[in-house]
Amino acid sequence: MESGSGAGEGSSDPRRSSYGREYWLRRCEGFLVETPTRRIGRVVGIRYGEGSNEPEVLEVRAGFLGRTLLLLSVDDVAALVPKERRIVLTDPPRLLSNRK
Repeated sequence: MESGSGAGEGSSDPRRSSYGREYWLRRCEGFLVETPTRRIGRVVGIRYGEGSNEPEVLEVRAGFLGRTLLLLSVDDVAALVPKERRIVLTDPPRLLSNRK
């Protein structure tokens, strides 16, 4: 466990905090997306529900040179690892849309 003895020693880094799932879902652009068995891509956008302030869909660039845009439900997020900028999805994740 880390001690909080030094002032300014990473104290402003929210990845070292106890922020919850909703906080990180709103700030996960650039995070690596994977399942327990394979890498999928990177989050390039977040879509919110109609009349809602809650994220519903992650836009993920996948494939060779990130040419494919996948839309994945946040309901499939099994774990968020902010320190590693990584999201782990259930295996297999539900694909909402696939655009090339």
